[in-house]
Amino acid sequence: MLDRTSSAQNTKQEVELEIIRIRHKIMWIFVVLIICLFGGCGQVHNQLEEEAGNEEATVIKGDIQANEEVESGQDFDNTENDDSNIILENDDGDKTDSSDNDTDTFFPDNETIRNSIYRYYGREEHEKVSREEIEAVKGKLWANSITVHNGEEFALMREWYDWDNVHYGIVYFSGDLQEWREEDLQALKIFKETVQIESDSETIPVRVLTYLTEAQGLIFFVNTDVRDITGTLSEGEEFPKQIKSVELYHYREKKYPALLGVLQDSRIEMFTVKSDWGTEEFPGFCLDDVAQINSLKELVLKNISIRVREEAALKNSALVRIEGGIDQDTDLCFVERLVQLEEFVGCILEERDLSPLLQRKALSLYLDFCRQTTASEEEVYGSHTYTVCPAFNRAVAWSGKSGDEGFLALYQRKEDGGRVAECFTEKKISRETDGIYMYSFDPWIRVTDDITVYELRPGEEKGDYCFGDARNDRMRFEDINFDGVKDIVIEAGHFGTQGLLCEFAYIWERESGRYAFSPTYAMIGNPLIDAEHQLVRSSWRNWAAFHSWAIYRYVDGAFVVQSILTEEPLDGEEIPPELEVPEDAEVWRWQEEIMEDGKVAEIKNSYAVMVEGEETVYPEAYESYYEEDSYWGYRY
Repeated sequence: MLDRTSSAQNTKQEVELEIIRIRHKIMWIFVVLIICLFGGCGQVHNQLEEEAGNEEATVIKGDIQANEEVESGQDFDNTENDDSNIILENDDGDKTDSSDNDTDTFFPDNETIRNSIYRYYGREEHEKVSREEIEAVKGKLWANSITVHNGEEFALMREWYDWDNVHYGIVYFSGDLQEWREEDLQALKIFKETVQIESDSETIPVRVLTYLTEAQGLIFFVNTDVRDITGTLSEGEEFPKQIKSVELYHYREKKYPALLGVLQDSRIEMFTVKSDWGTEEFPGFCLDDVAQINSLKELVLKNISIRVREEAALKNSALVRIEGGIDQDTDLCFVERLVQLEEFVGCILEERDLSPLLQRKALSLYLDFCRQTTASEEEVYGSHTYTVCPAFNRAVAWSGKSGDEGFLALYQRKEDGGRVAECFTEKKISRETDGIYMYSFDPWIRVTDDITVYELRPGEEKGDYCFGDARNDRMRFEDINFDGVKDIVIEAGHFGTQGLLCEFAYIWERESGRYAFSPTYAMIGNPLIDAEHQLVRSSWRNWAAFHSWAIYRYVDGAFVVQSILTEEPLDGEEIPPELEVPEDAEVWRWQEEIMEDGKVAEIKNSYAVMVEGEETVYPEAYESYYEEDSYWGYRY
């Protein structure tokens, strides 16, 4: 509420302003009357009235300013007044320069770009960004993914972002493309990696696909009301040949027949189809619809069952790997017809004869007899959550119990060099006082080599080893010590808050003719086999913002660390005194430790000083850490 002094001052100013307003009206009425007496009515009268109004507004504005300055005791010089330098008060009572108060007028009219500018400078939205700073980042903004709703927005984003750093695009199209100009459609070639197609319409025009001439992957992540693409390709147009993968989400039976027809002439190598998440019923997908894509190597059906309309349609298919559901309506003839098939990953939904899968001896198998669930209610842990196939259990000589107390949940089979490895994972349902839970037993591996049969049990190895959370017990053959013979590797699961992946490995020993456990490999976090350089690479997160990497070699029967690279921010006394560090700057260090005989033999340090609003100059060695062909640059 205003005090009495303020009220009195306001009343005084109002009276003075009214006197000024009346004085100017009388003066201009007198001028108009004189002109009218001399025949100057009409347009002159109107023009003078308009000019009078404008001048009156200007004079009143000046008088108001003068009165305010007189009241505050300031000198007033009308000739030196500059509106751009008026001092304003914000809501907190702090004074700000009005020339800086219109920052919003310099921002492009796009919330995504605005947020990217703040991220570029590492500032919050309430912090100041000058006009010069905004202009300086045009064409430099970074974004891993960008969402585009229409051609006008796309044109604006092309001006502001550095498109070499955009790896994923989400683009909306209507059924008639009226919101897209031809030049904006042509510019879609700016996307170099994955493009996600979205739409609020019932269909997507097929011709939009022909503009994606640089994209490597395509995702249809549209809502369930979109059933297909519409239109036909004009003469000379085709599905982009460089696109290697296509994904369809929210799939249901008989959806996207026109799109599947267009894909027949594509060069895609991987096709993924996913139904609605959490659906109770698995829709069916016919192999016939994609089997004739000559380039297609891998078909992944998530929560979808495999169907076959005509066996003859599978002839000459190039499919190497299939993942999908097996139920009573699945015709397992595809195993025989797909002569190039090497691996099958399947979820067994119902009890049935699975012998055709076992009879294909060279076929790698990953059979999941238990639907994955995170719920703990009793109704979801009944018999419908897993499938028991007694005939299959006998065929693979599984000796465990069947029922809630134990069932075969996962069966894997791999073959290499005449040796067959089978991996068994058993689960059971436990009914406890606080709920019903599903438990996994440690998996074990059975190796058959000619007439020799023996077991490998990772969970029983001596040492501090165990299976972690979020595990799928995935087993594979891979040469991890680079002697030309593939070894057996099985995922041990993820550990800690960062989800560090660990693996157990059994290395083939020529002397014994058997596989032997490798304790040193089990200690490598997030292992990646670099066969080209005969290295095992490792990485982990130290804290949320910085990481470490390590490189191992296989020496005399053990994996030995060769070097460790750590990126980390420095603070206070950690900063070397020889570095010139401005106030409030960040200092990052890349420390490379060269190891010999398990000890640090040499340390190499590189630094970067990061100042807000200035481009960071990274050390020369920085490129060797991240370039693909460098010693450290073999990225995950």
